[in-house]
Amino acid sequence: MSVQVPIVMAGAAALMVSTTVLVRRRLLSIRYGLGWLAVGLLGFVGAPLLSLFASRVESLGFTPTGFSLGIFIGFLGLVCLQLSISLSGLHGAVQDLAEHAALVEARVSELEAEHEDAEEHGPHTGSLL
Repeated sequence: MSVQVPIVMAGAAALMVSTTVLVRRRLLSIRYGLGWLAVGLLGFVGAPLLSLFASRVESLGFTPTGFSLGIFIGFLGLVCLQLSISLSGLHGAVQDLAEHAALVEARVSELEAEHEDAEEHGPHTGSLL
């Protein structure tokens, strides 16, 4: 077992603890908190397995450190992609809400203008019969 394994496992444990603290303080939503807890658990359990597998890929021309780094960079790319998808969804929701608010504001302005016109021209005195 290399020195990297305990370092990665300690980092994964720190990620799980810090995620739990952030969720409890309501600085991180439970949705993302569960995701980061899964990442921490994957790092904690996967570090020894990755070290074992990385030592076997030396015959392919990879160093264990280079192989591990490649796996981590790929994983971080996937995390960035997932967060970009979430951000895009939130952007669409904000845009829809802004458009809806603009339509409501236009309708309220229209109704206020109609009300002011009715007050200027006096009350309606026509009969219903």
